[in-house]
Amino acid sequence: MHLFTARRILAGLALLASLWLMAVALRSGWLAAAFPVIGSQLLFVASVVLTAPDTAVKIAEWIARPFAALFYPDEEFEKPPLSYVLARKYSQERKVDAAVQEYEKILYYYPEERDAYLELIELAQRVGDEELRMKYEGLLKEREPLEEAKLPK
Repeated sequence: MHLFTARRILAGLALLASLWLMAVALRSGWLAAAFPVIGSQLLFVASVVLTAPDTAVKIAEWIARPFAALFYPDEEFEKPPLSYVLARKYSQERKVDAAVQEYEKILYYYPEERDAYLELIELAQRVGDEELRMKYEGLLKEREPLEEAKLPK
């Protein structure tokens, strides 16, 4: 209760000082009034922040949000960043289902990624899955019909 009362008293003093500075500004010439007006506005904002801590928290969050987004990006991305790391790791470990899932995720978000098609075809050849190989060769041929000669044999 002590901190609450002290904050209210300080807010009241800031508001009175704000009013006093505004009165000084009104009695001053147009150029001399600039600093009292600025000081008055700053004291007024300080009194509002001191009387409403919830407002202060909201204002602080609003100001900090762009800086926090640099280190902790928001969920505003349309698609995840392109990465072959998991797909290639699963492929090397012969975890075929997991690798195929990762490659399909890449192709879902980045359908223009030719490497994902080629790596999937190569994986299917290594494990002997003709159905999977034919499926992705067909999809790649649909996307790039002139590139048929460059498919892995």
